[in-house]
Amino acid sequence: MTSKWILRGVAIASVLVSYNCRSRNRDNDNTATTTVAPTTAVQPGMQPGMQPPMAQPGMQPIPAPQLGMAVGGDFIATQMQMRQTQFATGMSPVLPIARGSLVTSGKQNYAVNMLSGHCYKIIGVGAPSVTDLDLKLYAPANPDGTPSAVVDQDIATDNFPVIGLQRPLCPTAAGLYRLEVAMYAGTGEFGVQVFGN
Repeated sequence: MTSKWILRGVAIASVLVSYNCRSRNRDNDNTATTTVAPTTAVQPGMQPGMQPPMAQPGMQPIPAPQLGMAVGGDFIATQMQMRQTQFATGMSPVLPIARGSLVTSGKQNYAVNMLSGHCYKIIGVGAPSVTDLDLKLYAPANPDGTPSAVVDQDIATDNFPVIGLQRPLCPTAAGLYRLEVAMYAGTGEFGVQVFGN
């Protein structure tokens, strides 16, 4: 019974934190970054530094059980399920949770195949040691090699970024989009998942 109230308290606290967060603008050119190298080989047609949609970056051991963990100790899966209920009601997972671990200023890229005529939400969650996790979604690579435009992003100060929340994420062009996960503050395990209708 006590653990039930503790879980409710953690859920309420995380919702309150999300409402008190404020967005910030950053100049990424002046920020030192550390890229965690993917553990899978680049597949044909993929850009350097990207992973196939189902690929997972180098896995870290699951941390010791902490307050709010689900049965079995999978904090990331529990948080993802809670955030899906909160932000992506009526949508189904397009891909399983991609997991990784980053240090402060670290970045990891994923390739996300998106279809026109569909709408998506992309949710990231971080372990308790992650204080600020950010997501940026870039348009498919330009044939001339110029940098791709940012389609949408969530750079609010929290550890559960959501793309497609402020405005609908409904691509007009199908393609392989680049999803960047950035550890702005904190360190540890994260998970990211794409939901669609």
